[in-house]
Amino acid sequence: MLENLQQMVILAAIGHEQNFTRAADRLGISKSQVSKQVRYLEERLGCQLVQRSTRTVALTEIGLQYADYGQQLVDTVNEAEAMVAGYRNEIKGVLRIGIAQSFGNIHITSALAEFQKTNPELELEISLFDHRPNLLEEGFDCWIAIHEHPPEGMVARKLANCEFVVVASPDYIAQHGQPETPSDLRRHNCITYQSRERKYVNWAFSRDGVQQSIRVRGNYRIDNAPAVLDAAVSGLGIAYLSTYLMTNELENNKLIQLLPQWKTTVDLPIYAVYPRRKYLAPKVRCFIDFMAERMAQAPYKTPRPILP
Repeated sequence: MLENLQQMVILAAIGHEQNFTRAADRLGISKSQVSKQVRYLEERLGCQLVQRSTRTVALTEIGLQYADYGQQLVDTVNEAEAMVAGYRNEIKGVLRIGIAQSFGNIHITSALAEFQKTNPELELEISLFDHRPNLLEEGFDCWIAIHEHPPEGMVARKLANCEFVVVASPDYIAQHGQPETPSDLRRHNCITYQSRERKYVNWAFSRDGVQQSIRVRGNYRIDNAPAVLDAAVSGLGIAYLSTYLMTNELENNKLIQLLPQWKTTVDLPIYAVYPRRKYLAPKVRCFIDFMAERMAQAPYKTPRPILP
């Protein structure tokens, strides 16, 4: 029975990693042991569970279904460990965190050194990316997400809001003038963020209870938020820019805030997202509390308008 359980867990790791070597590393055993146990499992069950080629490994349809049961075993063990750790209030083990890439590079990775010093028995595994992950399949304990809609079935604790300003460089304004109302943006070259998942071409504003959403156009579209800032500083157009990206560009006159009498109203929250568990591991709770406290002190608010 114990050997059967071990084989199920190994198959679940292969399904997750899609690679024998990485599955072995994940489980702390040798690659040869992984291969041998998969072979024994297929012989015992009398069916092929893994499709192998020179470069890739994938589970067959029945292999995927069988691996789901192995993952349930792993989840049950993790839940039991979290229950005991919570009872003893232990903050230790491996904490796997996914972070929105541009926000993480600017504001979070430097703070993680402080977090780890406070929790020396904790090992951090950090992944920076901009896609919407499957936390369970990809093995994350927590995802710091900048997203309109957190994944269904997950717990999402709101940490802060992204706020925005409309900006352009002095050179762009000297050549093209500046908009006086949001509607004027239709006559300007606007820098837009777009990726496989999201496209921000509708810029939202409000003033004195009046709401406006302007569909903008431009000849520069990019899937990296800091690159939007760089493009605006370079004079390529007008940007609807998140304030977390900026440091001193307004104070140094590299950028000028436009439409300061209008409030930008895009709702883009920053969440800590984690799988729903009966017992939340103390390491996860500790990290989320740390992030909530850190972000409450951070300068994510819109700068005071610099009026023309």
